[in-house]
Amino acid sequence: MNTGRCSSTFNSESPSRLLLAAAALLVLLAASGCAPDATRAASVAQDFHLAIAASDWSAACALLQPATREKAAGQDGGSCETGMESLHLPNAGALGVTKAYGREALVEFEGDTVFVAVSGSGWLVTAAGCTPRGESPYSCEVGGK
Repeated sequence: MNTGRCSSTFNSESPSRLLLAAAALLVLLAASGCAPDATRAASVAQDFHLAIAASDWSAACALLQPATREKAAGQDGGSCETGMESLHLPNAGALGVTKAYGREALVEFEGDTVFVAVSGSGWLVTAAGCTPRGESPYSCEVGGK
């Protein structure tokens, strides 16, 4: 007999199936490239150092996150390019290890450590010219805290 009401076929297995499907979707998305690529993070850090080595300050500034670009410009209202030119960043040397932590990564070179983070559709430098200080945060020439 049809009473005009919607009937529900909910059973106790539905929530677990939904959770299983959601978990499978997350794994599929991570495996399909939606997760940040640590190789690309290292490539951006290398491009940054290549720009510095070539004294291409515009290219170096273009690889900085906006807040880092503002810090590089300095308090005197100068440009990022002028700020970068006045720094004496270390020669990076050979690429070492890249460690990705979600949307952030640490890229180690022989002579420098660069921090990068996902910004929009790609990676950008958040700090460079960084040296470890034991238990304290890194000391960085560009960006950092």
